[in-house]
Amino acid sequence: MTRFRPYLLSNLYFTLWVSSISGISNAAASYWSKNLGPLESVIDFTHAFAGNSVIGLIVNFLPATFNVKYAHTPLFWLSGNLMMLGMNALMLGAHYAIQTENPIEARIVPTIASQCLENIFILKRLIPKK
Repeated sequence: MTRFRPYLLSNLYFTLWVSSISGISNAAASYWSKNLGPLESVIDFTHAFAGNSVIGLIVNFLPATFNVKYAHTPLFWLSGNLMMLGMNALMLGAHYAIQTENPIEARIVPTIASQCLENIFILKRLIPKK
């Protein structure tokens, strides 16, 4: 379990944050753009959070594994960002494959969120602890 723990924690880090941010974005768009009520916004939050969480727990083992294995390499800041861009390109392809109505729009917030989370992870590794 000790060897598996860093992968699990990193996976949960990405999954929960991206799912939460996507859910909030979805709920806000429903509430303000579509003029839906609070109940519909909560339903949209739940839909986005649940959808991202389920697939995220499976897919996010790729960046989690990458981060744990390569966090101590000299060019981790570059390889980490390129890896996350690749993951986002794969997810965009998945949205096209399942024929999402507007795949690019569907991936804007999760892409920004995951790139920011990856850079926070990288900065935590680069800044020495006192």
